Amino acid sequence: MSSGLKGEQLISKAAEIAEKWHDGQVHSFGDDTYYNMHLKPVADIVTRLGYGAMYVAGAYLHDSKEDTTITDEDLLGEGIPTEVVHAVNLLAKKDGEHHEDYLRGIITSAIATVDKYADSSFNFSWTTLNSPNGDDTKFASRHLEYAHNIAVLRPHLPETS
Repeated sequence: MSSGLKGEQLISKAAEIAEKWHDGQVHSFGDDTYYNMHLKPVADIVTRLGYGAMYVAGAYLHDSKEDTTITDEDLLGEGIPTEVVHAVNLLAKKDGEHHEDYLRGIITSAIATVDKYADSSFNFSWTTLNSPNGDDTKFASRHLEYAHNIAVLRPHLPETS
């Protein structure tokens, strides 16, 4: 059972946490903040697909465990529901973890599935649009990885309400 913030309060708090904890980070996709260049667009995809607050909160926080020192206790203490914290943990790839095992773990959580699908969709689009600015090897590797993620995750997306 979910405990913690709900609805718009949850989304606002997750966005606030993401922006604070990623402060000073930049994304390889542009000159703006990591929050504006990646986290907000991924959360916007989740919103536009029709998913609710817990999914959107997870999208804002999806890179938190990989890119910051935030802990489960920090997130729970801010009112983030346990289901979202669990999804955020699944979205953090462990050192040495095989990619297929990583994706299998993600599909055990509806929130993680939706958020990784949105993340991969954003990354696939951005990689494609910016292909003239990168080297061919990196482009091909990233393009294929994101396309694979989308193909694997798509059949596991839950219906929206």
